[in-house]
Amino acid sequence: MGAAGRIHDLAVVGTGIIGAAAVALAAARRPDASLLAVCSGTVHDGSTGLSLAVDILSGRTAEQRSLAVRSLRLLTLLEPIAPALRGRRVPTYWLVPEDGVAAADEQLVGDRLTPCDPGENALLAEPFGLLPAAPGTMLLRSAPARVVEPAAVVRQLLAPLTGRPGNALVEGFTVRAVLPCSDGWRLVAEDGGELRARKVLAAPGAWALHGPFAGAARRHGARTKKIVAYRLRAVPPGRGTEPAGPRPLLVVDEPDAFLLPAAGGDGTDWWCSITSTHWDCPPGRTELYAAGPDRAELDAVRGDHLPGFRGDIVGSRVGADVYAPGFSPLTVPLDGRNDAVLATGGAGSGFRLAPAIADRALDLLDFR
Repeated sequence: MGAAGRIHDLAVVGTGIIGAAAVALAAARRPDASLLAVCSGTVHDGSTGLSLAVDILSGRTAEQRSLAVRSLRLLTLLEPIAPALRGRRVPTYWLVPEDGVAAADEQLVGDRLTPCDPGENALLAEPFGLLPAAPGTMLLRSAPARVVEPAAVVRQLLAPLTGRPGNALVEGFTVRAVLPCSDGWRLVAEDGGELRARKVLAAPGAWALHGPFAGAARRHGARTKKIVAYRLRAVPPGRGTEPAGPRPLLVVDEPDAFLLPAAGGDGTDWWCSITSTHWDCPPGRTELYAAGPDRAELDAVRGDHLPGFRGDIVGSRVGADVYAPGFSPLTVPLDGRNDAVLATGGAGSGFRLAPAIADRALDLLDFR
């Protein structure tokens, strides 16, 4: 029987990082369950695929920090399914205002910022110039960050859908409506196609406010915000020689930016993630682009904190994410029922928090 002809135990709408984590966790919780996942395009072609997927064990709020710890524990279950989650470890350094060190420390989980030694200062001077450049700013280090490749992680987390009879992954299925029926829910597509499931976990990412789940998302104060990262090609370090050791991640704590070495290439490309001020943006990647205010923010970060860094813009990644009040991810019932749940609101920390968000949504569905 095909996907259209059966009633699945659980349907996951959306195959970004939250939806993919939900599939893997659901398969681990109930190996005998019939699972279905649907996406409007192809897997990971939304903002998840554009993410730089940097994981520093931290959180803006106590709830985020709790979810970060929960996600870390869940990695022991998920990494055998998705080895790409192990990622690469990147030495991590911070530029923090002197009066903001305590606040930055508070956001870290099980870690503290510590002073750099002279050798580390020399390592950072190779790509960035002498640091810190801004008065009243300290250069510190933390534990290494984990950086993963988003597309590989999502593909591996979705593997239970293609490896077990009764499970299905349906691409190109744009959900127009989720309607209750006698045995659960009907997923109705824009083209009139229908699928059925006893329970629904909606993880639509930035599309949460532009589809059948928009009402629930708006009732809980959710909004979309643009996420921007510029690709910078730096002057090759030191007479064309490679730097000693792995290239570092540099976090600029205020105004919430970071520079991440791009994987591959000749070691001269960096991603600079900045904080866009564009709220309530459209979710589709064809409608999003880096604009004048984003370039102004990049120039401010470089001018104030990295005047010694020389690099040209050679590209950008622009996506959108959902933010709820207080940076709290949303895991809320749909239509007052306990067999359909909306899970969204990564607030720029989707890869760090996704396993915990998905796990919490499955708990709410009582999917055991």
